[in-house]
Amino acid sequence: MSGTGTTPDTRTADQVGASAMKKAIWRLGPFLGLLYLVAYIDRNNAGFAKLEMTAALQITEAAFGFAAGIFFIGYLLFEVPSNLLLERFGARKWIARIMISWGIVAALTAFVQDATQFAIARFVLGIAEAGFFPGVLLYLTLWFPRQYRTQVLAVFVLSNPIANAVAAPLSGWMLELHGLWGLDGWQLVFLLQGVPAVLLAFVVFFWLPDRPQDARWLDRAEQRWISDTLAAETAATEQKHGRLRLREVFSNGRLWTLIVLFFGVVFGAYGLGMWLPTIVKSMGDFSNSTTGWLVALPNLCAALVMLPWERAARKQGNIPLQIGITLTITALSLMAAVAAQDTPILALIALCIGMSALFSTTPLFWSLPPMVLTGTAAAAGLAFINSVGNLAGFAGPYAIGWISQTTGSAIWGLLLIAALTLLGATIAFVLSRRADFTVPAEVQLSADAASTVR
Repeated sequence: MSGTGTTPDTRTADQVGASAMKKAIWRLGPFLGLLYLVAYIDRNNAGFAKLEMTAALQITEAAFGFAAGIFFIGYLLFEVPSNLLLERFGARKWIARIMISWGIVAALTAFVQDATQFAIARFVLGIAEAGFFPGVLLYLTLWFPRQYRTQVLAVFVLSNPIANAVAAPLSGWMLELHGLWGLDGWQLVFLLQGVPAVLLAFVVFFWLPDRPQDARWLDRAEQRWISDTLAAETAATEQKHGRLRLREVFSNGRLWTLIVLFFGVVFGAYGLGMWLPTIVKSMGDFSNSTTGWLVALPNLCAALVMLPWERAARKQGNIPLQIGITLTITALSLMAAVAAQDTPILALIALCIGMSALFSTTPLFWSLPPMVLTGTAAAAGLAFINSVGNLAGFAGPYAIGWISQTTGSAIWGLLLIAALTLLGATIAFVLSRRADFTVPAEVQLSADAASTVR
């Protein structure tokens, strides 16, 4: 047999697989991560725009929290249909369509004039972006066997803390551009950060391969290894758990357990993402630019920790156990930040630890659903988990807004985040005792060996 069609291929199956995975991880992971970075910035830049927008438009803390979170209601309504359409039309076309839609809406948010219009813009942004994240998750299941998914997911979701780290000083700087083109600083934040999504949509359309068979950078032996390995894995999953029909997805007990776990993760991620600028600014009399750099610190720490944390967790094999540990560390760190609120340096250190643990949970979590879902059920199930779990993206900002308005400080919202992450940790520890959601150690060692191939 031939790897290229012209010369004999003397590689073993393991060598072919290692080569295919190394190429796919580094070809797809960083590029998809860049797209998610842009999505995450557009979704969360309201947190920085808030520093000027609420006063300019006379929006209350609670009204801002409601508008910031209603994004996820639009997201919920259109997430599953969007993912089913992605399966039908292909990732390249559908992801490009999503990015053009959300980029335009994100940029036009610069021209809202009151709380109602801001809430409508956020709701429409949720509709426009619906399907992107679970669509990428579904796309990755077409490329990566189970033992490689946490690795590529870690590369992909590394964009979360990087997005916050980049957006924080960038948004602080944009706020200082007040008056450029006759616009306020908060308007420039929305306008300038919405444009990259539209531009990158064209790159996606012309560059992203739908399936391994379309990837010119894989030889035929590597394409065949991916297809055969995934087919065998799908058959084994369906033999073990049965093949779920579409209507059975929404009443599946395993999925609802994962949704509750995910709710705690999302509540913390978006509660912190939207309110961290306000929390940090309340710790001292900082300028917008200084606040931006201080907000970047916990996110930079998370970016540095995520890949080593994922590798260490993958070696253990029991992913739910590692999720329970990361969420427990998150909760304890946020409690410490509240206790040290009068000492900004200590509070910031605690936030660095807490956010590093919280963001490291995400790639671990998203490796779990494909262990029990295949085919169209995977398309619907991934979107369903993400959309219902992301209701926490509405609840988190809104709850912290209410707490901030009631107590006079957003920092007390960290205790609510800590409570929900502890709930998630409890669920993860229970799941760690079930064979459904663990990967045998010998399989993980195979992935580790492949990741070292040069």
